[in-house]
Amino acid sequence: MNRKYLFQGNVISLIASLVILYGLALLEIHGISYALSEPFLVIMTGVWIMAIPSYMSYRMSKLEKPWIMDYMAVSAIVITFVGLVLAFEHLFLGVEIILAGYTLEPIAGISIYLTANKISRLYSSLFFWGAVIFTAGLPLFLFNAGMVSIVGDMIKMAGIVMLLAKSGVSSGIG
Repeated sequence: MNRKYLFQGNVISLIASLVILYGLALLEIHGISYALSEPFLVIMTGVWIMAIPSYMSYRMSKLEKPWIMDYMAVSAIVITFVGLVLAFEHLFLGVEIILAGYTLEPIAGISIYLTANKISRLYSSLFFWGAVIFTAGLPLFLFNAGMVSIVGDMIKMAGIVMLLAKSGVSSGIG
C-alpha cells in the first residue's frame, strides 16, 4: 500500500462527497425533477471529473484486490458519462443510467475497504458502509426519502475524514 496515494485518493473522495452532499440537499429540497436542471447537472459533471483523479490516485496506491477497483470504477466512470450526456439532453433515462453507474461505487470500494482496514477497521467500515447506504438510498429520492442517501454520504465522509486524520498522522502527512 502506498499511503501517499491512498491519502490523495481519500482527499479527492472527500471533496467529491461534499459536492455530492450539496447536490443531494438540492434534490431533497427541489424534488427529483431537479436532477435534470442545469445547476444539478453541472454539479454532477464536477463529481464525474473528480472521479478520474480519484481513480488514478487509488490505482497508484497499490490497493488490495486492484482488479475490483479497475473493472468497477472504470465501468462506473463510463456508465455515468453516458448518463450525463443523456441527462444534458433532458432525458430522465440519463439520471437512471447515472444511478446504475453509482451502484458500482461500493463494489469498487471493496478494494479501498480491504486496504484501509490496515489503517483502521472502524474508519474503513464507516467509509465503505456509508457508500453502500448512500447508493442504496439514491432511488429513495423517488419516494421523498432521499434523506437515507444523505445520511449515507455523511457517514461515508466521517469515515474518510477519520481515515485521513489517522493515515496523515501515521505517515507523516499533515
